[in-house]
Amino acid sequence: MAEETTNIEPTPFAVPHDWFLQSLVNMANDGIEVGVTLQVSGLLVSGVLTGGKAYFEGFAEDYSSGLSDPEEAKTIRDSFAMFGEIYKKDGEDTTPPPQYIHLKNARFFNTSGNPIPGNKGVWWRGRISEVAGFMLGSLGS
Repeated sequence: MAEETTNIEPTPFAVPHDWFLQSLVNMANDGIEVGVTLQVSGLLVSGVLTGGKAYFEGFAEDYSSGLSDPEEAKTIRDSFAMFGEIYKKDGEDTTPPPQYIHLKNARFFNTSGNPIPGNKGVWWRGRISEVAGFMLGSLGS
């Protein structure tokens, strides 16, 4: 009996990006911030979902604050903050769905429940496609 072959394409059971999480990221890009906890690569990442523009401005401020030369610090701060300009709304919704998620005051939690870093939250950026699950609300220390 001859084997039959088919040309059926496999149907993905999971899409690479969560459309609902992408919609929450769009809301954050419009200024609506909310606490979230993400499951990423077996760890919990918890913080405040923030927009891309706010992320780049905050990251730029933190990064440049460690520089001793004020002029160099301003140059670095301005160049990093410039990356956030892609998140400005121009009245038209023609931007593609977001691929990255941004958190402020983020902390990582291991299985013992201890936050990393222990002293304060940090700016965090990750790919939406790497988020296995999420819940509203951020974890405390």
